[in-house]
Amino acid sequence: MTRLPKSIKSHYLDSFVTNLENLRSFLHHRKIQRSESEEVCLLISKIYNQKVDYILTSCGDDWSKLEPFSSPLIIFVQCIGELLEQDHSNISSECRFILNSYTKTLESWMIW
Repeated sequence: MTRLPKSIKSHYLDSFVTNLENLRSFLHHRKIQRSESEEVCLLISKIYNQKVDYILTSCGDDWSKLEPFSSPLIIFVQCIGELLEQDHSNISSECRFILNSYTKTLESWMIW
């Protein structure tokens, strides 16, 4: 029996769903209001989807062309960083602090 590999799109989107749920749960446990948490998740989702669209345009579903691109986790953390660089006055300082802690989890060894 031969197993087909997951598509590149599924690889990035499945990882995103997991990472986003972890972030959502983390924000909830840190008492960030649900409406703010959902707004943050929506904004991160938009940034992430733009990056994945670019990857899919560049690679199609050819895994051999994927090497120059970052892993889904690295892209997720970078999207949080990009969100923090944007001016979103509706994101509280407490939420920004939590999101900033996520960006600090991206260690230099994770990026080749």
